[in-house]
Parts: sequence; structure tokens; C-alpha cells
Amino acid sequence: MTEPSPSRPDASIQNDPRLVAARQRLQRMEGFLQQDPSNNELLITAFEASLACGEWDKAQAHLRHAQGLDADPLGWRLREGDFWLAQQRYDEAQAVLEALLPTPNPPHGFLDVLMHNLAFIDLRRGDKGRSVERLASVLETSTPSSVTASESAGNPPVAARALQQLWSRALHQDAQLARAMAWALDAERRGSLDPQAAGVASLIAIDASDFDAAKRWSDLSLGSGDAAEHPAEAFVACASLALARQDAAMAGRFADAALQRHPGDGRALSTRGFAWLLAGELGEAFKAFKQALSVMGQHIGTWHGLAWTQIAQGDLAGAEESFQSALSLDRNFAESHGGLAVALAMQSRQGESSEHAELALRLDRSNASGRYAQALLSGEVKDASDVQRFARRILAGM
Repeated sequence: MTEPSPSRPDASIQNDPRLVAARQRLQRMEGFLQQDPSNNELLITAFEASLACGEWDKAQAHLRHAQGLDADPLGWRLREGDFWLAQQRYDEAQAVLEALLPTPNPPHGFLDVLMHNLAFIDLRRGDKGRSVERLASVLETSTPSSVTASESAGNPPVAARALQQLWSRALHQDAQLARAMAWALDAERRGSLDPQAAGVASLIAIDASDFDAAKRWSDLSLGSGDAAEHPAEAFVACASLALARQDAAMAGRFADAALQRHPGDGRALSTRGFAWLLAGELGEAFKAFKQALSVMGQHIGTWHGLAWTQIAQGDLAGAEESFQSALSLDRNFAESHGGLAVALAMQSRQGESSEHAELALRLDRSNASGRYAQALLSGEVKDASDVQRFARRILAGM
């Protein structure tokens, strides 16, 4: 279950402690293998260290040598899949792994690893539904095969933990929030929810508006195991909870922690934008929202964040365009109509503004933006600084 690695690590990560440790481990193992070239355990360690370093030629040499020895043939076929996965060569990896599906009487945990890696390929290719389908055959029909009855209530093996994490991500990316929440709550009740899968689920809980579960699962995740293994989703969930408390500084710290793990992650960038906006740093908020939209242009909340930032900056035409982008994704979202009504009212376009304000209130009678637009149209609100304060209040609520 190897994540893709850079083929040649760039200068910015050459001194990463994990990379340095992997190089040192590889050097030691190759020294030992000179004395004991048929030692399968040494070959496994050398192969995995080679992958961690992006040393593909060395990894392939260890792989072919081990396969020639015919020691643990099934294990080495799985590692051949890891070899291609680490290079993001998904066609080759899938061909190797799917050839293993008919394996009769597979050893303990074999199918968990195999199904994880095939579902991982599906997810990387954007086939979220297929990834969910594969994982459901393991996670919804029975306890994963690598978890025995005695292990299910304790710390599950690596394969079972990885399956839970990938399953949660696949369901989240496929927008199956109710299914993901039901599964995570059931696993929590049974005491079998992996802490890092709980971290992934904490962001799902944010999106499902179950903030108690989000707090519980993010605390479980960040309070367990090696800090390097904590998922970015748990930090984004914590940042979102801090935003709800209107704690911009704490939200920013959590969002930055998520971005350290995944610098281009759209949700982390969007959350950082909301933290900047809550702090009144409009220029930084604008940049963060634009970056977020460059990788997840279908996220309505981020379009709203950008639009309200533009209103606060006085860019009403830009705000109108951003709210229109949000409406193109969902014509029945009250907040998009309400926000657009505010942008139009501030441009003295009374007829258009009134139409969108009425639509917003028809969709949601409590919509604050629609009512605010009506107050602007009636002349009840005239102070531009009050509009900016309202924009920040709306976004804090989001």
C-alpha cells in the first residue's frame, strides 16, 4: 500500500528527515544483502526503502531478485504493484493487481491489501463510484479479513486501518455523506474506528453539520499515534470548528497545518481563506480563495467566500460574477441568490436585486442575505462599512 513518490526528490525535500532515514536504511540493507543475498526480510526492507527514496532502478533490482528466488511469491506480486503505484503508473499496477483477484485461499490480510490498492487506483483516476464499490465489498459486508475477533476492538492491523481511511475518503469524494456518517458512527459504537479514519470522518461530519461528531473524531485523530500520520482532514475540521467560534487565529493555525501536509489541497486553502477573511486580511483571503477554486471549482462555499471578500473589497462586479458562478452549480441555493441580491443592490440595480432577494427568501425564509439586500433596496442600510461588517458576519456563520 505504497503512496506515489517523486521519481527524483527536488531540492526542497532532499533533507526531509524521513527521506534521509530511508536512504540510510537502504544503504544498511544493501550492505547486509552483500553478506546474505537470499534473505527475504532484508530484500523486503531494501525494496521498501528504495521506493521511499524514489530509487526505481534499485527497487526493481531487489524485486526481480526476490521473484527469482521464489520466496513469498504472492507477497512479491503485491509489491510489484507497489513498485508501479509509487511511480503513479496506474495501468501497470492495475494489470498486476487484477491478475491476483482469482487467487485461491489467499493468506491472512492479502485481500485487504489487494482491494485497498485497486480502490486507491480508482480514486486517483477519478472513478469514485468504482472505488466505493470495491471497498464496500470488504467494509460493509463483513469485518475486514485482516481483523480477527480479538483485534477488532483494539488497534487493527495496518491493512485494515488503511482500508477504513480510503473508504472514508472515497465516500466523501463521492458526496455520500449519509452513508459515510452511518458507517463511522457504527464503527465508533463497536470500538473499531481507526483514529486516522476518524480524522477523515471529522471533515465529513463538518459537511454533514454534525459538529459534535466532528469535534469528537478530530480530537481522537490528533490525540493518537504519530503526528506525521495525522490526516489533513482532521486539521481542516478543527479549523472549521474554530471558524464557528470566530477564532481566526486558531483557524489559521489548523489550516496551515493541513497545508503543510498537502500544499495544494482545495479544502485547506478555502478554510485558510475564511480564516484570513475573519481576521480582516482581505488580500490574503482573496488569494487563498482563488487558489482553492483553481483546484476545486465546483465548491459553492468557496465561491461565496470569494464573492463576499470581493464585496468587502468594493469589487461589486467581481462579486456578482462569483455569485453567478455559485448559482451555475446549484440554482436552488438560497445563499447564492441572497448574496447576489446584495451585490446587485450595491450597484443600484433594484429590479434584479429584488428578484434574487425574493428567490432567496422563498427558498429559505430565514436567509439573512436576502433580507439584507431588501434593507439596502429600501434605504434602511446605507453605510458601506456596515455592508463589510455584514459580509464578515455572514462568512463567520458559514
